[in-house]
Amino acid sequence: MYILHRGRPRLVLTSLDVMDALCAPHAQPPTGSHLKTLLEAMSDMIVLLAPDQAITGASRGARAYFGDSVDIGAPLEGLCASGDETLQTAILRVSGSGLAETIECHSPRFPERLLAYQISNGPSGCVLQIQDATALEELQHWRDRHEAIFRAVEAAGGAAAIVNLRGRIDYASPQLSALTGASVEALTTARLVSLVNVTDRSNLGDAFEGTIDRRAPQSIEAGLLIGGADLQRVRIGLAPLLSSGHVVGVTVIINAA
Repeated sequence: MYILHRGRPRLVLTSLDVMDALCAPHAQPPTGSHLKTLLEAMSDMIVLLAPDQAITGASRGARAYFGDSVDIGAPLEGLCASGDETLQTAILRVSGSGLAETIECHSPRFPERLLAYQISNGPSGCVLQIQDATALEELQHWRDRHEAIFRAVEAAGGAAAIVNLRGRIDYASPQLSALTGASVEALTTARLVSLVNVTDRSNLGDAFEGTIDRRAPQSIEAGLLIGGADLQRVRIGLAPLLSSGHVVGVTVIINAA
């Protein structure tokens, strides 16, 4: 789990057992079988280095990304672009000072992408925690763009929401709160269909399912409940929310009909 600062990952939150096993200098190194089990369970990219910078272990996530470049005994050079000595130099600094560092180097697989390497001293060498820095920047760009679209919708008098695949609202814009008379807290986790008149709930449910199944936008008119009782006719637009090619939710825009 990552802790964000101004929308960007800055710290990694993990269990004490993992930190003791991988990073704590006072801890006894886990046995070979225990360490292998621990690394096999980790989807994050973790690489363990011996004092001579040879690889002594790699997590499941690191093996999936780097392949045989992180086999036990493999040299450090396979972790960054050919000819880039930045990582090697940083590891020498960390080994000498004991102070953790984070650097960025070009990926050996995709030279146009940057990888962020967090380097820490471990019980018998260095520990590398690796992230795709370019992907993090792209994710932040997507979030910023998404936020701008929502603000533009609200400026035009509409309201927005993000709904999960179970049909419950994960995010409700302030304008949706103002439109319905319900607080943002009350709207969050509420069912989308509960916002409209009972007679319109079946049509809204069908449109929601159609958006997911056909991966195509849908639009219906419905009576929006205001303060839980009064009705206002609105047009509801729904579009699939995609991540890595999979539908992970539905974006909903509500405007006065």
